[in-house]
Amino acid sequence: MTQRIKGKYEYVTAALFILFLLGSFVSSKIYGVIAPYGTLVMFVGTAVIYIMLALADRENFLKTDMVSLAGIAAVIIVPANLFILGSRKGAMLVIFDLVLLLTLVIRGMELSGVMKRICAFSGAVLMLLWYPVVRWDYGFNTVGFVFLILFIFGELALEYVKNDLELGYLKYVQLLFFPTSVLLAVCYQARSAALSIAAFALIYLIAPVITEKRLLYNIWLGIFTLGSILFTALYSVLGSSGWNIRILYKDVLSGRELIWAELWKEFLKRPLTGIGSSYEIKSFFMFEVHNGLFDILVVHGIIVFLCILFLLIKALMRLFSRDIRFCPDKRIAFAGVFTMMLQSFFENGFIVTPFSCIFFVLLLIAG
Repeated sequence: MTQRIKGKYEYVTAALFILFLLGSFVSSKIYGVIAPYGTLVMFVGTAVIYIMLALADRENFLKTDMVSLAGIAAVIIVPANLFILGSRKGAMLVIFDLVLLLTLVIRGMELSGVMKRICAFSGAVLMLLWYPVVRWDYGFNTVGFVFLILFIFGELALEYVKNDLELGYLKYVQLLFFPTSVLLAVCYQARSAALSIAAFALIYLIAPVITEKRLLYNIWLGIFTLGSILFTALYSVLGSSGWNIRILYKDVLSGRELIWAELWKEFLKRPLTGIGSSYEIKSFFMFEVHNGLFDILVVHGIIVFLCILFLLIKALMRLFSRDIRFCPDKRIAFAGVFTMMLQSFFENGFIVTPFSCIFFVLLLIAG
């Protein structure tokens, strides 16, 4: 029964992954249909996977521990806060999705070698179609996301081909793919993507050192989680000081400092419940926090944030492996996970679909 269920939940995972890639980056028709319901689709898909795994391994997936208590607390508190604030209730699906996908990772969900390869090639090929074929009216940020995803999954796909067919020379293609991706991002003035791809290379190189000692890895996790929150505060302070420089034809402080300063001020008035998703921001034309973890803290309050932070750190702890230098695909996925974490310093990143689904798949490959 376990093997039959494994095959089925892997198909659900791959279907979600491919659907979000198609709908978010390739087909405008599919995007128009699923975009308003992305978090709901993700919730249904991950819930189905969780039910399948619970049927196969009840002792693990239905046990009561700090992981399940944190998830239950977040799921209960989120709608209560939104009800108190009179805010739009759809925002709770973001938290529901994160609770499910992080819990699946923590409980030890796995992908087979075949499914890892399907996801890697889907991410690479479907993103590759964007450049010569897809003609959407993309903004800088979306273009950056496309190149970042293409780069990560392209490296994974090349790694699998190199390993399976014993084509050692593909390592030079992998190496060349790095400066090419940075150059494309720079040409499109997608600054956060260019910096994220450059950061990927650095993270890939130092991954064996980071995962060698538990203390060092704990510090690493602190930088990429709580550091994201502190970054918004520092950015706001720099904005008030008048300091600024230009990189790639654009100011480093180009508006986010105003958004974050405003949101910090409003959050401190209601730290327990957060400000909700119906808050009308004054420093931007739409409600967009531009930082994944800060979004959860500001919108949903400190209790929900701590629950998600606990689950996130527990999930990321599963990537700690002293053998990562000997597992190139895991090493690439490891770098991809933390590149997405870093990229979420500037965007909502991994907390919303389709990026939560991409983050989920990378966590499964790296874990």
